[in-house]
Amino acid sequence: MSQEKKFTVLDIVFIVLATLGTLSILVMAFFNDLAISFLASLLGIFLLLISSYFIYKVIEKITSKNRQKFGSLWIAFLFSMTFFSLQSNFETILRISELIKLSESSVATIITEILSYPITFPINLEEQSISWRFSRRGNQSEIEHESESGKIAYFQYNPPPNARPDIQIIGVTTETLEKLQEEWPINWAYYAKIIDNFNQSKGNTLFFDIFMLDYKPKETEILRKSVANSDNAIFDYPMETKIKLKESIQNLDKRLAALSKYKLQNVIDPDDQGIAWLRFAVPPITQIGSVSAGMGFANIKKIGNFATRKMPLVAKLYEHGSNGETEYYPSIGYIAICKYYGVDVVKDTEVKMGEYIKIKNIPQKTIKIFNPKTFKTEEKDIMHKPNPKREITIPIDLYGQMDINFVGGWSSFKYHEFFEVATEWDKEVASQFENSIFLVAMYYATGRSAPKDLHASPYGEMSGIEFHAHSLNTVLNQDFVAYSSVLLNFLFFVGFALLLGYFTSILKTQFSSITFILMIIAYSFFALYTFESFNFVTPLPTVVIMGISVFFTITAFKVITEEAHVKYIKTTFSKFVSKDIVDELLKDPEKIALGGSKKEITIFFSDVRGFTTISESLSPEELVKLLNEYLSAMTEIIIELKGTIDKYMGDAIMAFWGAPVPLEDHAYYACVASLAQFNYLKELQKGWREKNLPVIDIGIGLNTGYAIVGNMGSSHRMEYTCMGDTINLGSRLEGSNKTYGTNITISEYTYEKVKDRIYARELDLVKVKGKNLPVRIYELIGLVNDKDMDLLKKPIQKG
Repeated sequence: MSQEKKFTVLDIVFIVLATLGTLSILVMAFFNDLAISFLASLLGIFLLLISSYFIYKVIEKITSKNRQKFGSLWIAFLFSMTFFSLQSNFETILRISELIKLSESSVATIITEILSYPITFPINLEEQSISWRFSRRGNQSEIEHESESGKIAYFQYNPPPNARPDIQIIGVTTETLEKLQEEWPINWAYYAKIIDNFNQSKGNTLFFDIFMLDYKPKETEILRKSVANSDNAIFDYPMETKIKLKESIQNLDKRLAALSKYKLQNVIDPDDQGIAWLRFAVPPITQIGSVSAGMGFANIKKIGNFATRKMPLVAKLYEHGSNGETEYYPSIGYIAICKYYGVDVVKDTEVKMGEYIKIKNIPQKTIKIFNPKTFKTEEKDIMHKPNPKREITIPIDLYGQMDINFVGGWSSFKYHEFFEVATEWDKEVASQFENSIFLVAMYYATGRSAPKDLHASPYGEMSGIEFHAHSLNTVLNQDFVAYSSVLLNFLFFVGFALLLGYFTSILKTQFSSITFILMIIAYSFFALYTFESFNFVTPLPTVVIMGISVFFTITAFKVITEEAHVKYIKTTFSKFVSKDIVDELLKDPEKIALGGSKKEITIFFSDVRGFTTISESLSPEELVKLLNEYLSAMTEIIIELKGTIDKYMGDAIMAFWGAPVPLEDHAYYACVASLAQFNYLKELQKGWREKNLPVIDIGIGLNTGYAIVGNMGSSHRMEYTCMGDTINLGSRLEGSNKTYGTNITISEYTYEKVKDRIYARELDLVKVKGKNLPVRIYELIGLVNDKDMDLLKKPIQKG
């Protein structure tokens, strides 16, 4: 590594910091602890940001020729790591936001919302995008047509393809309340009648999403008898979030004692990571709970204004046991699933918080299911996707929630009007159903004091019981929503950003814009396709926002660096090449070989004869004036004829042709420029004689060959120059003019390229230091075509 490219201590420090920052963010791939993950992410982003500029300077030092490309890739990497970190901490960010909102400080809430908006904005978009992916599956399952009189002419139920016919809803609607002439809550005797009708049906489950929390003397006894005589009625109950409400619950200890038989035993909760967002259970009154076939909580966790897409299946309760131990309880859906499969919820299930629920030992059983497409009853294994282990694994998060795989919008499942089932059905009608789950609940009721049981879903507001139906459908179909892993997300973010950064850096703006749009479209199509085909969720808006950020930042970076490059070219070259050559360099900056490259050039050296004698005869001011007049004139001629001034060495000039812009006829141009200088020098000499000033005479040496040309020097001082044996020989040829009494001496290498267009006289065959073989030298006398002196000139355009 050359001196200017050696790493400094500061370089090494920031390389280490950037590496530690990257590793800190990647810690998320190895630790499930959300707090550690979040802190590691913050640390990683901080370290990357503070080291970003210094790493770019290191990149410049290592690869100055491709600093724009590698700088763009570095920008892309920074954005990818930042957005990857953001996306991976969505859940933690939402939790922190919730905790702040629950605090009593309204000022803190407002400030947090303002400051966190740039962070929560992509989270909102990500949630909305997942809901949008669900909504693409369709919404309308019921089709109604009105007659001219305003009455329904006909009604058609059109269920989604994956909606199970063995999940049905018995809904309490406004029409139910009107027909029963009841205010909510309705008489429990109606529930008892439904239970009695299904008492002898085969394999059916009655899922009551109606809280039985208050004792009603007559109604309670009627319902208790029906439930006691049935083995298919299960009930839900609420979990409270505030412990202070515990004192207001009557007979809570007895209720909890009845509930304890459903307490989950086979629970794995590594490092106590499971999140307890509920405080205590409020089971049904003991008269109902103690004789029911199952009890499960019915809470649905809401986060902000997001659509509800998760269904809690397990609740973790701190200090809930009689001895203050942590307990875990199943949801009503969990109970219903076990009831459907015929397994024991305590003995035949296993829970690992943050990972899974396993339902084991599912018996070999064949059930009959009506296929609405073929209008035939088909026999199938009770497991939708049987496996040798006879078990189902349900993915859950640390809250104990499962993602609901919605198969459609509202009315996706067969609905029966509660009034009709409670008053018109009998045991014969009920016996026509087998192995089905009937969900009894409020169903879009609005009148007669009916509580509003509606929640935001991907399809708009949806009845609460339909969330249960869709979650049951998800498990029974074994059709779970899966999310891309942390490692896969890392590959998505980094791969997309680096690919986009690479193309943006090497393509012109119009083509990079097209590439950017095509990449966004391709990734969006991929995200939609994997969801539609495999229920696989990948980050979409976050990747798109990252892509937009990367594209526009790198485009701006290109503009800034190109402007700096233009300024550099103009500053560096306008002083010693013509404007025409500068314009050529601006069109193609790659012609400048930063760091040096091998090129064929013609080198020019000129020196003033007897400069010491002249300087002694003039005052310093007169000497400077005379020398400037001479150098200015000679410089203009070199630049006019497409030469490049390398440097001034007192009274000597070093120039070359053939770089930085390639010049095919560089040897001839050098010869023409040399003769032009002598012609103009004669005019200057005439003027100097008239002013009684010393007359300047010069000697010129020309040589053609390969040399290393480019920016050379140190990181503090650099200049565009050339070096090599070709330059050394050119310098010696200039000095040989004194020996042979000539003014312009050229080497045989220059002569061979121009011999048909010049007049020259062979001088000698000389041995030059550094050359093994002698070199033939010539005196340049004139041009075959004198008009070339004017034809090859380019007028100097002064800005």
